[in-house]
Formats: sequence, C-alpha cells, structure tokens
Amino acid sequence: MDKSTKVFLDPSCRVWYATFYIHGLIREFGKQNVSFSNQYFKELRRDEEAQFHYLAVVIVTLNNIHTRIIIDYHDKPLVMKLAYQWSDIYAKININDELTDHRFFNKMVNIPPGFGIKLWDRWEAIYYSFTNFIRCRFSTHILWKRFFRDYYAQNKREKLKNYLLTKPERDFLSEKKPYVFMIGRLWIHQHCIDHTNLMRKKFIETCQQGDCDFEGGFLARKEHPQYEKFRNLCFLKPYSAWDYLKKTKESAIVFNTPTVHNCHGWKLGEFLAMGKAIISTPLSNRLPGDLVHGKNIHFISSINELESAIHLLLNNSDYRKKLEKGAKAYYEKFVDPQQVIQRILKGPLGLNQTCQDPIDAFEIKTDCK
Repeated sequence: MDKSTKVFLDPSCRVWYATFYIHGLIREFGKQNVSFSNQYFKELRRDEEAQFHYLAVVIVTLNNIHTRIIIDYHDKPLVMKLAYQWSDIYAKININDELTDHRFFNKMVNIPPGFGIKLWDRWEAIYYSFTNFIRCRFSTHILWKRFFRDYYAQNKREKLKNYLLTKPERDFLSEKKPYVFMIGRLWIHQHCIDHTNLMRKKFIETCQQGDCDFEGGFLARKEHPQYEKFRNLCFLKPYSAWDYLKKTKESAIVFNTPTVHNCHGWKLGEFLAMGKAIISTPLSNRLPGDLVHGKNIHFISSINELESAIHLLLNNSDYRKKLEKGAKAYYEKFVDPQQVIQRILKGPLGLNQTCQDPIDAFEIKTDCK
C-alpha cells in the first residue's frame, strides 16, 4: 500500500468497539498515516443514528482521491441509511439474508466478528480521549461519561498479540480430568432469555457433571431479573481480561452461541484468534468464509446434541487438535484485522448481483427478533 495515503478516523466513534479495526488500519497503512480528524465527517449526520455503533473512515490518496468507509459492528442486522448514503463502502459484520435489506448490498462488504483489544497504553489513551473529545465537542450525540469510559475500558483489555501467543500448558500429569473454562454474561435480551442463557446453562451443567474440571459460570448482579433462576451458576466479581484470556487458552474446549439480536459475538472472534476447539450452535448471519463443521468448528443443531459433543471433543484429542488448527487457519485468513481491512479495500464483492441502488427509495426493515 502506498505510504503517502492518509487515513482519517471519526473522533466520535465508540473506541471500545473500534480498536480492532483501527489496529488493522495501522498495520496496513502505518501508524504515522492514521489519525483522528473531524474535518472529513461534517456531512455524516450521526446524531440521527447515534444509538448505532460504527467506525467512519476516510482514506485520502496522494492524488486527492477520497474513499469513505463505514465499518458497522452493531449487533443488529440493519443497515444505517444515513451512514450508507455517506459511504462509498459499507462493511458490516451481522448481515442476515432475511433481515438485512438486499437493496443495500451494492456497497456492502461482509466482514467477520472482531473483538475489543487494548490499542493504547494508559497515557496514550488519556491523550486520545481528551483530544478526540475536543474534536467532537459540538456533536450532540456524544455522552461524555460513556465517551471517556470507552477509553478506560479498552485499556483494561489485552493486546491482540496476547490472544495469538501459544496457549499456556497446564500440568496435566497432576490432573485426572481435562480443564474447561467458560464465562458469559447473563443477558436480559429476549433472544438470550429464550436461547443463549439456556444453551450456556446446559453447557455449564454438563461440564460440571461430566469428565472435566470446570470453572466459570454467569456474570450477573443480584438485581438481575433472572439472577434467582440462575443463582447457583452465577458469580458477582468479574474476571480480569488477563485471567479470562489465560484460562480460556487453557480450556480444552470452548462454547459459542449467538447472543443479542442473534449476532456474532466477540467470543467467536476471540476463540478463532486463540485457535480453540469450538462447539457452536448454528449461526444466523453471514461470514466472509464458511466455518466448516469438522474442520474448524463443531456445530450442534440442538441442545440435545450438546452433551455428546462435549464428550466427543474431550475424549478425542486428534479431532480436538484438528479443530484447533482449523480455527487458527480461519482466523489468519479471514479475521485477522489487517486481512479485514484488505478485504474492505477491495470493495463490495457482489453480495447481491441483481440488486439496484435506489437510495431514496430505501426502507429499513425493523423486525430483528
């Protein structure tokens, strides 16, 4: 990539969600060529879509050619109409063939789920938080407490390189059972009440009663409306990001299931980066490349298959290692942040070859249950 190219980032973005993609831009263009600026985003009417999360990017070449990019990492399968109109390329994680309006597909690039990473150390994060807040001081959609909390929160995450390091070795000679670790938030979204919480509950209980040494459960507060129902599986104090990462690496297997709005969650991206043997329920949204059962993931079609899947992976080390290698290979090809940026830069790849682009006629679907 031409190093004279400059990349400008919208300073009002939710950095808690954007760091993964900013990291990819830095690797692709060089840190000296990536900066925050409010100069190029004055036409982007974020106030009207403030509740949705995306990163706006403008790439300027030496010939003064501008390319406007939206990286939409929101849970919902909907497309933000105003952001779409502003953009030349609209990259989105949660594209759903039934719920995402196909008339948006002309500009759209399908990208995999990322996850929050630590991009800046403490003093650098403080610097960017204050300078970016000043840059977007006239943006009415900015909630200042949340704005600064995002920078603080990213500093509590782990750097991407720590996800990619070889997993720590446990002293299996002194252990009679394989170790399994899983923590998850106890959600109150309706889909999670009906599906996610129950699937995770089944995984936890099966591991507790099975042939493994299990650690983890649900993170919840006592005030949570479902706390009493899941009380014996809950813990109140969160693990640190480092403990979560270390213990997940040590875990023989991991479990993935879509969460809020049936989205691809951070866990899927994290598990692929760590090269884990993943058991997963079916995925509803598109991925840039298929995760293949038996190659880089183990899919189950119902809760009734969970117990046998856990038993299979814990007792078949060759199959487990095959899934680990397959997951890592998928990450390196599709999920690595620089690969994501390169995919976006290639532009839309024809998600729907027959669609037209009548922007003024767009109607956003609202059924995302």
